[in-house]
Amino acid sequence: MKLTKHVDQLDNHIQAAKLITDHTGRIRDASPEFLQYFSLRKDKVLGSNVRNLFKGTCAHDRNRIFHAVITGISCLLQVKEVAHGLEYQVLLRENEIHNRELQSMLQAMEMKTSNKKKTSRYGFGEILGESRSIRQVKDLAAKIATSNSTVLLTGESGTGKELFAQAIHELSTRKNHPFIAINCVAIPAELFESEIFGYEAGAFSGAKREGKPGKIELAQHGTLFLDEISELTYQSQGKLLRVLQEREVERLGGTGSKNVDIRVIAATNKDLKSLVKEGKFRQDLFYRLYVFDLQIPALRQRKDDILLLARAFIEEYNRKMGKDIEKMDKDLEEWMLRYDWPGNVRELKSYIERGMNIAEGRTLHLDSLSFPSFTDTEEEEGRQPAPLASLEEEVRTAEIRAIRKALKEADGDRSLAANLLKIHVASLYRKISKYNLK
Repeated sequence: MKLTKHVDQLDNHIQAAKLITDHTGRIRDASPEFLQYFSLRKDKVLGSNVRNLFKGTCAHDRNRIFHAVITGISCLLQVKEVAHGLEYQVLLRENEIHNRELQSMLQAMEMKTSNKKKTSRYGFGEILGESRSIRQVKDLAAKIATSNSTVLLTGESGTGKELFAQAIHELSTRKNHPFIAINCVAIPAELFESEIFGYEAGAFSGAKREGKPGKIELAQHGTLFLDEISELTYQSQGKLLRVLQEREVERLGGTGSKNVDIRVIAATNKDLKSLVKEGKFRQDLFYRLYVFDLQIPALRQRKDDILLLARAFIEEYNRKMGKDIEKMDKDLEEWMLRYDWPGNVRELKSYIERGMNIAEGRTLHLDSLSFPSFTDTEEEEGRQPAPLASLEEEVRTAEIRAIRKALKEADGDRSLAANLLKIHVASLYRKISKYNLK
């Protein structure tokens, strides 16, 4: 039977199977038909992130048909923009079409998509997290996205500042225009003008005959993202300030200015106020940037999100590597929740990737990741020690660390390990069982 005939036979019950989310991906409502369709309870669904419900691909682009797995059921959905969020409507379930027809259609859709120009843009739905701190930042970012005001993103390295910049752009009225990212660290001071402002033909030795537009011109009607803006030289800061004030740019070697219509989003992992006091950052530029200050929380400040992020990364690398890792062992989860994560989300993702490369079976173990010790983390220059836990938790952490170290030095010999720890071997066995160590 033809696919179109199957679709024509879908009744109103199916068409009413809908899910509503806000722009951050949090589920606001679910129709009775949707809940019945997938055997879900409304109180368990509302408030959670749509990524937790949709396994596999999860679309956040408007007016798109995509494939997902919900409660083990493969289906096609359409997403479209509604007031204050997105609406997901079920179009087809796997038991309503022959597998071969579904696969053929998905392959055709994938081929068509691959022929289009790909972008690396992210929406708020791709910024994972259910902790209060990350939800507050996402909600505020979604509110200011629709304006054209300058945004300053502050936070430690690896917290996802560029993801927020792209998500703000995607939710703004400029979403159909360019998003141009500039890593200010990577541009030498002597090349700043030619890269940012562009140059005319013959502006300098080695210049292209036809000249070259700068990053600012390329971002026309779109968003210019200035990453690590604190690294610009004082002179470069002054040149950038003029563009922000006058909204015009003059190419190197040019004789006239061009009006530019851009939104600026800047990011830094340093305290700009302190740099202003030290005379290392221009005060006038700081106030030009300091319209909306979004502070992205460090991963250690959103502990509730660590396991959620880890599971999402495991799913991602399962798809990329053809693996079938289903879970993490308890030792690994405990370590992840206690570790300070100086590299934040980027560091967590790197550790998961490393573990996935060497993991065997369907469980990811602590030994696969080889986490550094807390002591090493706390002794890093400029780092603050992790917040003090309860006495019971501190003792537990210390005992686990000592037992692991002793077993490693004893090459797994528990009698020798007990001797190194100066405890009875029976005590060692009890602690190994208590902490579920392997």
